[in-house]
Amino acid sequence: MTLIELLVTVVILSFTVALMSGAFNQIAQMLRISTEHSNGFLDRWNRSRALYDMVANMVIDPTLERPFTGQYQQIDMVTLAFPGGPPGVARPARVQLKVSTEPRGGTELLLINPTADRRTSPQRLVLLPGRMEFRFVDHRGNEHRQWPPTGMAESRPMPSAILLHELDSKTPLYRFAAYDGPLAPNNSALAQTFGTGR
Repeated sequence: MTLIELLVTVVILSFTVALMSGAFNQIAQMLRISTEHSNGFLDRWNRSRALYDMVANMVIDPTLERPFTGQYQQIDMVTLAFPGGPPGVARPARVQLKVSTEPRGGTELLLINPTADRRTSPQRLVLLPGRMEFRFVDHRGNEHRQWPPTGMAESRPMPSAILLHELDSKTPLYRFAAYDGPLAPNNSALAQTFGTGR
């Protein structure tokens, strides 16, 4: 092998090492970015699902005159699925919609613990796109801006479903179904519901 061939081989090898080094740096940067994004994914997903779980696990507390009240920007309920609390324990919860002050806009979904100290700041569950309002669906399928609805002689203690309406498009973006039952349902009635009881 001559000196020129050796020199050409060294130049080719150095170009190959430089290209491989750049490729490895790009892969390392992509891994770092994807790790940063995925680390908070589970927490963000849990918070965005919190309203669904709270509504699906609402119960009627017989000790309260109104176990559920709702306006277009606030809900007061008793739920068995309070985020961060022990599962299956009935706790009061307040959920509010508030226009975001962030540059991208949207509506913040805030969770407030009514039994906590007044100085405790609300927990932001999720930032929703657009301007949002709550709507409440009765057992006949009619939507109301508040619960209990006005103008009805009689209504159930809880709505059958809660909608999140996007105001600009005037369409419901999310629908949350409620369990319309007592705080401690009779076990035999549950067994009958699932076809295992008499």
